[in-house]
Parts: sequence; C-alpha cells; structure tokens
Amino acid sequence: MKTKKLFLLLGVLALWSCKESIDLQSFIPGTYVDYARGEYSESWDTLMIGSFNKVKRSYPIVRKTSFRRFDSGKQGPLEYEVERWLGIWDKESESIQVPRNSKIISFYPDSGVLLLGAREYRKLGAE
Repeated sequence: MKTKKLFLLLGVLALWSCKESIDLQSFIPGTYVDYARGEYSESWDTLMIGSFNKVKRSYPIVRKTSFRRFDSGKQGPLEYEVERWLGIWDKESESIQVPRNSKIISFYPDSGVLLLGAREYRKLGAE
C-alpha cells in the first residue's frame, strides 16, 4: 500500500513539473523591450522570440538595437543593428541558450520579464 502511494505521489509530481514547463514555454514567444541610458549612450533593445520548433528544440530570435552615443554632451546620430539568433531550449534549467554568442535567456512569467545576462526586458502585452 505504501508503495502505491509513493508511485502516485511521484506521478503527480512528474505531471506538475511538466505543467510548469508547458506554461513557461507558452509564455516565451513574443516581443520584449529594454531601454538603457548612461553617461555616454542610450539604447533601445527589442527581442522578438518566435514559436518553439519541436524538431530542433529551439526558438528563432531577432534582436533589434537602436542606440545613440553622446559626445561632450551632444547626441550623435541614431545607429541600428539587427541580429538573428537560434536559441536552444534547455529543459533542465528552463532557459534558452544561444550558442552563437554564449548568452543565456531566463524567463519570469509572473512579472512579465526576461533576463539576458544582467539586462531586464519587459514583455509587451504582459499583464
């Protein structure tokens, strides 16, 4: 009898952990934005994460950055960069790893936040 209860408990825990992962993966696709300003520059950063590819176990990611340098208090011209990444889903850490530039992307659905290194991005349309 105790063995049956143990297996039942393990089964419930396994299903619960799968549910958490599915909820997280349904949160991930979308557009995330960040703005940063310092003494020498300001930047607007956008990450667009596409739908999960089950075959490759990955997410397509487009990073668009606009930035402006400050020189002696004067604003320079607005500059743009676009990068395309392939983010590999790491089930164990529940994060996306970008092998191209060794970046790790972590998600916090409760607060609508994504962390890319130390930068915090807010999901557009998140509550």
